[in-house]
Amino acid sequence: MMVTLKCIADLKKPAHIGFGTGKQVRDLRRKPFIPSIVLTTQISTLSLRLAKSVNRPAPLVRVSDGFLMGEEKIFKVRGQEFFQGQIAFQVQVSEENLDIVLGALKLLQNFGIGANTSMGFGYCSIKVVGTSIGESEEVIRRFNPKAADLIGNGEFSLPSPFVRLAQQIFNKLKMNWSSWFRAMETGAIERIVYLAGETEIKNPFAYRGWLRGKLLELWGIEHEGKVTVCPPKVAPCKVCRLMGRMSDKSRLIVRIFGKKGEGAVVWLIADNPSDEEIEAVKEVSKARVVRVETPPDYLTINGA
Repeated sequence: MMVTLKCIADLKKPAHIGFGTGKQVRDLRRKPFIPSIVLTTQISTLSLRLAKSVNRPAPLVRVSDGFLMGEEKIFKVRGQEFFQGQIAFQVQVSEENLDIVLGALKLLQNFGIGANTSMGFGYCSIKVVGTSIGESEEVIRRFNPKAADLIGNGEFSLPSPFVRLAQQIFNKLKMNWSSWFRAMETGAIERIVYLAGETEIKNPFAYRGWLRGKLLELWGIEHEGKVTVCPPKVAPCKVCRLMGRMSDKSRLIVRIFGKKGEGAVVWLIADNPSDEEIEAVKEVSKARVVRVETPPDYLTINGA
């Protein structure tokens, strides 16, 4: 039996989906929105990775377009348009895979929605405010109590069925979202390491550049010319394997929170890092490990 989850993502950090244009895509109401292909890819990818971690088949996930509820805030960052607000969307999955998808939604909060997530953009709080088989709290506690922080209530609203159908047709006719599929990371989740520290750098783009330079220096790695990134068609160096490059997704998220006065708090989230990578990041950033998560933090495994 298919189950529908009614979800609301409250963007704590601005999100951007522009597909190279710099402008945030907008729906037929001229409101910022998140196309179905983006949400489907990101939720399906995390679901697949969790499923691999526990040797289960990949779940089939269907996700609607994500529509803005209420008003948005628009920001310009390096010439790109970002927005903040509440996004409503629906997720459909079979009952036997509901636990995995709930775990994926929990994980998506920290990994972020949209583009530029390695800079902390798209960080959000997701609440399941209703389901097709019962109250949110009862369903989540029954199928995946590890995802209890997704339990929510309140208003859930989508545009009229006509607008949603017209948007689906427009997406298929006018837009090419296939690049999202090429960015899918399909390796099993083994561990996610969270580090926290302080920095004088308040811009996540600048911090990532600084951190990349320090890691290159620590490991004694040099690239040809003045670039600090490996070209796409060669094997990546240790830094690019962690920090990403044109053809490889970053495995390190940098999220910065400004403080009153000088300085900022930096959070680093490492996806399946090696011990060597963690020790190197700790050495150059002076951040400390504050939490390590593994699949049992997202799924009930062998009754625990």
